[in-house]
Amino acid sequence: MNLHVTDALICLKDDFGIEYVVCKIEYKIWETEEFEYRFTPVYPVIDLLDSNTFQGIPGIDLDKRKPEYVRKNIVPTFISERAPSNNREELWKLLESCNMQYLNQLEWLTKTDTHYVGDRLYVRKTTSAYENNITFNKLKRNVDIQKRLLEYICAGRSFSYEGFKIDDSNRSVCYNLLYRLFRRETERIKVLQADGIKQAKADGKYQGRKAIQIDELAFNDVVCKYKNKKISANDAAKKLGISLSTFYRRIKEHNDING
Repeated sequence: MNLHVTDALICLKDDFGIEYVVCKIEYKIWETEEFEYRFTPVYPVIDLLDSNTFQGIPGIDLDKRKPEYVRKNIVPTFISERAPSNNREELWKLLESCNMQYLNQLEWLTKTDTHYVGDRLYVRKTTSAYENNITFNKLKRNVDIQKRLLEYICAGRSFSYEGFKIDDSNRSVCYNLLYRLFRRETERIKVLQADGIKQAKADGKYQGRKAIQIDELAFNDVVCKYKNKKISANDAAKKLGISLSTFYRRIKEHNDING
């Protein structure tokens, strides 16, 4: 019997840009069209979060502390409130925007540019740079090393750094210590930057951030593909080497200029 499996992670980011992996999610569908969703909460990471940042996973009672939550032949609330259904009007347009030929709601959530506004939670694929390659060689500032360590801790990873092992037995202690240092250093840097800008303005030397230079022909080509639903906004931003927010801003500027 044929079986298709999709794996992903449920994550969120705090006010300082640290990502927390709060749950693993698996979707299985058989050729009989029976399906199931399996949620595996990462409690050691969930326990690091306060109620202002994380209010739980909709439809899942985490207070029961179950190792897994399974939903068979039922689309979970977490999925249904974020992803389109098969009877969604103009569903094909949403699928085309994510380069998909048929609807897999979990896969769609890993590819869409749409952001759910009800909470901080989002879904991404299970692979990332820091999950596959733990390295600090190119990091020189203490604040960057602190952030990288926090990323590993908040991903639920167990690892060693300079001979010291961090795992679930000391995750909370290490997190609380590092987070205080990271937050203090981040705020100190912001103050220094603000003071530097203020002084530069007083000296008449501050001209603001320079706009990222983008090849006009390449930009027009990518925008054309994006507007025709041939590539997603994320793919378009990657092709141009800019952030998603910068891409949206340049699109607005382009539309304003061209009416």
